[in-house]
Amino acid sequence: MNTTLTAKNDLITSIQIDIVKADYEDEVKKTLKQYQHKAVLPGFRQGKVPFGMIERMHGQTVKLDVINKMVSETLNNQIIENKLDIIGYPLPDQEKEQVIDITKDDNMTFYFEVANKPKLDINFSDFQVIKYNISITDKEIDNIVLRLRENNKKDDQLPELNEEFFNLIFPGSDINDIDSFRKKIYDELDIQYNKESERMFYNNAVDTLINNVTFDLPDDFLKRLIIANSEGKITREEVDQNYEKNYLTGMKWQLIEDYIVGKYPELAVNEDDLRNFVKTSYFGHLNNDTMDDEMKERMNNIIDTVLKDQQQRSYITNQIISNKLTAFFNENLKVEPVNVNYEEFMKATMPELAKKEEVEETKE
Repeated sequence: MNTTLTAKNDLITSIQIDIVKADYEDEVKKTLKQYQHKAVLPGFRQGKVPFGMIERMHGQTVKLDVINKMVSETLNNQIIENKLDIIGYPLPDQEKEQVIDITKDDNMTFYFEVANKPKLDINFSDFQVIKYNISITDKEIDNIVLRLRENNKKDDQLPELNEEFFNLIFPGSDINDIDSFRKKIYDELDIQYNKESERMFYNNAVDTLINNVTFDLPDDFLKRLIIANSEGKITREEVDQNYEKNYLTGMKWQLIEDYIVGKYPELAVNEDDLRNFVKTSYFGHLNNDTMDDEMKERMNNIIDTVLKDQQQRSYITNQIISNKLTAFFNENLKVEPVNVNYEEFMKATMPELAKKEEVEETKE
């Protein structure tokens, strides 16, 4: 068996695989012998069915399976041995693809293409990204206190601002005066605002990198890859219509993210990251040293169960990588702090809200 790699251009590498009968016939015979050993047919004891009959019944199927396996393994080995950093997986080369008759052809040639990942070199300090610092006003605290009281009315009467009410809102916090109560509200709001600010900063950073880091992509190959992944559910026409809007942005970000994690391996998500995330989500910052063996076992069983769910595992992985990248962006991008209150933050980050208010003001 011979393989030939040819660079079509910087983005596409062609892989040619030449297979002759001698490459696969021994494996085909070996597999058919295994079939013969297990075969049970009327008039024959197990293992005594003539080989010629087994070959007529299963020969072409086995030949196809063996050749497909050889081609798949050869492609994979070529990618590894030649250290090809590719997008997706190999696709048949449409320019050279031939019709092969497995029942007649002994010697076959297969042509494939792989898309090479673009070589990126990003200087993150070149990119400036806004980060909103959201202030909390006394008026906001006043409104929250009033809303909490209204939500806990009894017999249409607002509750008194006393220790009983404070601990109803924040059980176990041991708050006994209005200043401590307001401070607790402030702290909770500050945590919420910081989360929203970090989330918006991350989104802005991703958009900035996607829009400003330029590199070429093999669009035709990627379109064929999208169609192949859809298993026939998407047509070429649909891909052409939606490629830039629905697909290209996501692929560009995936390549940029792969570049970042490849250059900074500490950002990769490992099993400890996953387990610690689940532990914190379910058990808070519980100290392992304070747990007995039974409690540790119960906790580990819960973590195992959560991470066995592939949908949950994928969601948690995405959360962790977002958190790690947010920290990375804070350290490596040029951060432009902008001080706003929450109303200003909402208008700046949700233009549709600002437009709606402008329309309403115009009507008035």
